[in-house]
Amino acid sequence: MNDPQTNPPPTRLEKLDAFMAANPWHPRVVPYFVYIVGLTLTAFVPGGDRAAALAYLPIYLVINAVILWLLWRYRKLTPELNFRFHWTVLPSALLLTAAWVALGYGYNTLFFGELKEVPLEDSEPFGELMAVGAGLFWVVFACRGLGMSITVPLFEELFVRSALLRGMHRWRLTKTGLLQVAADLPAVGDAVATKPAVVKAQSEPAAFTAQLANTPLGRVTVFATAASTFIFMLAHMPRDYLGCIACGIVWCWMVWYTNRESLPDEKRKGLGPVIWSHGLVNAALWVYSYTTNDWQFL
Repeated sequence: MNDPQTNPPPTRLEKLDAFMAANPWHPRVVPYFVYIVGLTLTAFVPGGDRAAALAYLPIYLVINAVILWLLWRYRKLTPELNFRFHWTVLPSALLLTAAWVALGYGYNTLFFGELKEVPLEDSEPFGELMAVGAGLFWVVFACRGLGMSITVPLFEELFVRSALLRGMHRWRLTKTGLLQVAADLPAVGDAVATKPAVVKAQSEPAAFTAQLANTPLGRVTVFATAASTFIFMLAHMPRDYLGCIACGIVWCWMVWYTNRESLPDEKRKGLGPVIWSHGLVNAALWVYSYTTNDWQFL
């Protein structure tokens, strides 16, 4: 029998450390999950639009603080995460900023017959914040700019252009992984448990984890580019889908080009270049929103 005084139970932090180290997906997915869940909470703040707008800043600050803490604490588990620069950063950022805006307006024109700009008073939460006071608006606007230019590129590139791009490297193994996931889902698992393809998939190693662990950053396939970009796209508004596709193609190419296997290890850049490019695109959209008074791209 263990003596509780000599073998105390693990703390919550120790349990989190063990969880993060147990699977290469965990440190790459959890920060992204925190962001999605955290922002979703703003939609459930009681008291209407004004209350939700006032709650946005504290929620947003907590989300960013938690994500940055996670990224820092588990940085040794995600060695590809860095701030290395590459000459492709600036031309890619300029190209993708222009493409994001042009394709967004193209979507509006196609489906609504007009550019359909969104002025400040109609944007959430900034319209309500400006109505409360310009000082509060500027604080939240500045924090949003820092978050979307620094925090978002870090966790989103770690999830999309590292975990997804590597974890869905080949179609056959990805299909096996999808069947394995389906077998573990409530209700769905019972319905498909006896299917021959599912039985076969269950007898194989965890496909998504195996692909992530065995695929080095920079080994990119057309299928992985398409699959990771599709998931990246689903996290955005339909207006931004074409912009997401453009970004996905360019940033996956940058991951390959700056980490291609013909380069010596010391020349490979990790996720640094796409993080820089992503951050500059988001910063440019932040500036564009204010200077044009069209807030739909923020």
